[in-house]
Amino acid sequence: MRLYFLRHGIAEDLASSDFARELTNRGRARLANAAKVIKQLGLRPSVIFTSPRLRSLQTAEIIAAELKIDLTVSEAVNFGFDLSDVKSLTRDMSYDDEVMFVGHNPDMSELVNKMTGSDVAMKKGGLARVDVYDREAARGELVWLIAPKVFDALRQQGAKTLRNDETASAALPDKPAVTHSPLHALIKRRWSPVAFDPMRPIEKSELFSILEAARWAASSYNLQPWRFIVAPRDNKQEFGKVFSVLKEGNQSWAKHAGVLMIAVSQTHRDTGEANSHAIHDLGLAIGQMVLQALHYDIYAHQMGGFYPEKARELYQIPANYEPKTAIAFGYRAGDLSHLSHAHRERDASGRQRIPLAEMVFNGAWAQRASFLD
Repeated sequence: MRLYFLRHGIAEDLASSDFARELTNRGRARLANAAKVIKQLGLRPSVIFTSPRLRSLQTAEIIAAELKIDLTVSEAVNFGFDLSDVKSLTRDMSYDDEVMFVGHNPDMSELVNKMTGSDVAMKKGGLARVDVYDREAARGELVWLIAPKVFDALRQQGAKTLRNDETASAALPDKPAVTHSPLHALIKRRWSPVAFDPMRPIEKSELFSILEAARWAASSYNLQPWRFIVAPRDNKQEFGKVFSVLKEGNQSWAKHAGVLMIAVSQTHRDTGEANSHAIHDLGLAIGQMVLQALHYDIYAHQMGGFYPEKARELYQIPANYEPKTAIAFGYRAGDLSHLSHAHRERDASGRQRIPLAEMVFNGAWAQRASFLD
């Protein structure tokens, strides 16, 4: 679980009460900058919990408006916010969830220090990320701490990982699924971009985790009929081999991916008996990889546009195995200048799905399931 601790922005010194202290104009401006950088960094908390005190509430509102996410006012995040409150507020959340807390010092700094063993002092408008590895003990790792001046510098000068703000805003549209029932955050976020960042490799530890997710997929009789040819971009020879198997229309954008794969299905057992469920099982394994990758903000794009027989010849794939799809994994790019106009429009377009009534039946084929009414 990823937790973000944000101290409220600069507030006025005097008011009718401490509860009613508002953000100053400078505080609002700095938070507006910070919110844009936070969005560009790809932070996607499922909810923001904020103290009810006005300066904290106004801080949370600025961030929530930029990220287009829910905001919850909680007395637990008021003065005295502690580890028990963190555990209580996140009790029903999964390890894949991201949560942001907006509150006050000394609580915010003390919480980060207790959870991570660090010694930080958070400035007004500062943001810390803690990745929790032991929920019961509320222990985690301090991944980074961004001071307000750093937010200012990133906003004014840009950073290699962010690109400039105007390009990034256009290139990184918020495209969550519009659903009629609640979904896990990773499922809502999943889509298949073509704009990958050529400057950002996928770390070996993350790649191993993605592959491990496939390893633990379910399969008929536990045959595990999936195999993967994997080529990280930093291995130029192997990357070039997989790249050569892609059809030309996909090569134009897939060359920027961090990893290219060919997914192969064992269609017949070693005894020669056909496995009619092999393709289903391969798809399930890939689905788990895709969601595990997204946990690290790594996106996947699966391609039918490749040459299976060329892959078979190039890698000497046995006859009882069939190359079924190619997959590109990578971090999304903030600069779309390397893409064609059609690809830029594609990544900016909305997501569409047919309604449940057209896919869920009972009684007879194509008869809308009665429980949908």
